[in-house]
Amino acid sequence: MRFITLLCFLLATSTVMAKDYVMATVDLQKLFKAYPGTAKAQKKFDALAKDKKAELSSSEKILTKLQNELKNADDLTEKQKTAKQKQFQDEAQTYQDLKTHLQNELSTKQQEMTQSVLDEIKVIVNKVAAKDGVDMVVQSSDVVYMKTDMDLTDEVLKSF
Repeated sequence: MRFITLLCFLLATSTVMAKDYVMATVDLQKLFKAYPGTAKAQKKFDALAKDKKAELSSSEKILTKLQNELKNADDLTEKQKTAKQKQFQDEAQTYQDLKTHLQNELSTKQQEMTQSVLDEIKVIVNKVAAKDGVDMVVQSSDVVYMKTDMDLTDEVLKSF
């Protein structure tokens, strides 16, 4: 009796698993470029990058000033020259640290903005896929072969 029950369960499971899945593809790069939110995010990022470069500019000016002072340090004593060189080295290290920090901050912000835009696009793709009865959507660049070519890219673009 247990064997018959197990056999019936296996047959029922295989029948459920044999359901036809509808798959489709999208070109995420094309969608990302065409999405209106991408341009907004890029403008916001460009403004942020400009502000960060302005922060770096003040440190560059200090470095340039110190460098010029060192070039024209003929009237300074050895002790004063050594102190100026130390000040220049410290400022150069501060500048390099600030530059590295700002680059990392910009890189992180760019990744966050990109992910945010992709998340918005995925929501739209989900809506289009649900409307068309699609069970799974994959990126077209990742597909080697597909029995039926169902590309939702143009339909998603229209929904933007």
